[in-house]
Amino acid sequence: MRAVGGGRIVNIASVAGLSPGGSSIAYATSKAALIHLTRCLAVALAPDITVNCVAPGLVENTRMALRLPPEVAQGARDRAVLRRASSAEDIAEQTVTFCRADSVTGQTLIVDAGIFFH
Repeated sequence: MRAVGGGRIVNIASVAGLSPGGSSIAYATSKAALIHLTRCLAVALAPDITVNCVAPGLVENTRMALRLPPEVAQGARDRAVLRRASSAEDIAEQTVTFCRADSVTGQTLIVDAGIFFH
C-alpha cells in the first residue's frame, strides 16, 4: 500500500471484543485483540494508510444469528433503541465509509442498532 501511495484497512471485529459477555472467552479475546491491533496499526502505518474497525452486534440472517436461540436474538433486538438488529448491508456501508475517509484512523465503530451498555 505504501508503494502505491497509501490505502485503507478496515478490520471487522465484534461487540464481544468490547464487553465480557455472551461470547466464548477465546472469541471475545480475539476480537478485543483485533480492536487493539487496529489502533496499533493506525499509528504504525500513518500517515499513508488509515486503519479502522467495525464492531457489529447482532447481524440478521447470518450463520451466527441463525444459531442463536430465538429468545436471545429477540432480546438483542429489544435492547436496541432502533428495536431491530443490524444487517450485513449496514456493516458493508460503514466499511465503505471508512474507505472513503481521509482523516479517520484508529477508530472502532459499533454497529448494533443502538445498544448502549457494551
